[in-house]
Amino acid sequence: MKFDYYSKLYLQFKEHELKISTLDKYTNIIKNRINPMFKDMEIEDIKPSFIKKWLYDIDDVGGKSKRIYLSILSGIFQEALYDEVITRNPVRSVKLPKFTTAKIKPFNADEVKLIMNHTTNGNYRFYLAIAFYTGMRSGEIIALKKTDIDFEKNIITVQRTRSCHGESTPKTLYSIREIPIIELLMPFLKELYSLHDNEYLFITQYKKPYMDTHVFVENFWKPSLKELGIEYRRPYNARHTYATNMLYHNLVTPVQLAQLLGHANTQMVFDVYVNYLDSFNTDFDRSISIYK
Repeated sequence: MKFDYYSKLYLQFKEHELKISTLDKYTNIIKNRINPMFKDMEIEDIKPSFIKKWLYDIDDVGGKSKRIYLSILSGIFQEALYDEVITRNPVRSVKLPKFTTAKIKPFNADEVKLIMNHTTNGNYRFYLAIAFYTGMRSGEIIALKKTDIDFEKNIITVQRTRSCHGESTPKTLYSIREIPIIELLMPFLKELYSLHDNEYLFITQYKKPYMDTHVFVENFWKPSLKELGIEYRRPYNARHTYATNMLYHNLVTPVQLAQLLGHANTQMVFDVYVNYLDSFNTDFDRSISIYK
């Protein structure tokens, strides 16, 4: 049986399990990364050594991406194993490549102020305020509706996201959450809320919600950082900036931050943000008395 048969079967099954955006990602990986090597091979003839060579020859992505490729490949072989076309999954004999989480580099307070004050575009300005003052993901921000804003309780409810694949529930179950509206954000939200009668907070000139934040990134974010002489970082870095500052100034505990960011537990907080803060040894109070 050809490998191609099971790669197609795998994607057919995943249509019922994955979000459209994730399915599209898996489809592209199989099309561009996996099938060029394995498509025409008899699936029972593919050995662990061949998979290892394929994996180690990939030199344009890091270990994290390779782990994803290998996971998808394993899923394809698993379907053949269920059908008893093969007697074992060869991927199980391939050691997953190690990878280290990329070190984050949040914006400092001065950079945040410069970025916020640099733009005159309304929607982009409101987008920045929500990003820097809530740590919400880009898709979650443009998916906000007026009904998600409770000015009496000062709460934003996150319950959907938007992308080029359409509107869906957030990234994970834990991403459905409530975020307090801090005082700095309140005037931005009130102004945005009063601009129009559309159900969505962010709408285009055609009175439709944004499908993604591409227009913000290309027309404003990239030019702005260049003009300001600020080292380029992805817009997602606003989320990192929010998280690290909330921890650094002791405004929340790691558990509370995980809830605000929509993580299932504190692992991401400790792996990414706490480790980043560990580098601030210059602020350590060396006059403390440990044993009184």
